[in-house]
Amino acid sequence: MGFGRKNPPLRGCFHFAASGVKPLISRRITILKVATSCAVLFQEVLVLRRELSLLLLLVSFIALPVWAGTRSATAFKKLQLLADDWEGKDAHGRVAKTSFKVLASGTAVMETLSPSGMEEMVTLYSMDGDGIALVHYCPTNNQPRMRVVPDSDDIKELSFDFEGAGNLKSPSTGHQHHLVLRFDDADHLTETWTWREDGKDIPMLFHFTRKKN
Repeated sequence: MGFGRKNPPLRGCFHFAASGVKPLISRRITILKVATSCAVLFQEVLVLRRELSLLLLLVSFIALPVWAGTRSATAFKKLQLLADDWEGKDAHGRVAKTSFKVLASGTAVMETLSPSGMEEMVTLYSMDGDGIALVHYCPTNNQPRMRVVPDSDDIKELSFDFEGAGNLKSPSTGHQHHLVLRFDDADHLTETWTWREDGKDIPMLFHFTRKKN
């Protein structure tokens, strides 16, 4: 009889404990689910960012040659527009002449430069991928090769860098090593050639005006 009176309170105690544990477990499960969802979402965001970065990188690789190609085409158009006879003077006031002709269905531009007291020299310009290349045929019987990659859509000058030469005995042999073409306006052009010999550079400056017909 004594034990019978004590059992109901004990069952009530366990019932109370169980009823308190269930909500706690439920809340923990909910928290765990939320945490898992957040972790999954975070991973998805990381993957999305990585994919977006790769996509932007791919677009830049595709677009860069297109932009560069457009700039080189713009620069070559400037050279084509030089087609005409030009006259002017060098840095010492001596008379100089040059002429430009578009050749080979518009794929090349030939310049024939005649400085005062010197034999004429010929330069061929052509597009070369994202740049403009030239080969200069010099009376000294070597053929320097130069190239420029335009860095702007607004072409005001082209600065050609030396990339080698045909029939050049050694780097110390005299040769044209650099050229800057500055488009002053539609009818005025400045050319600065750099002659290199024995490691020394000598600039050759010419100011030209389009010849009036």
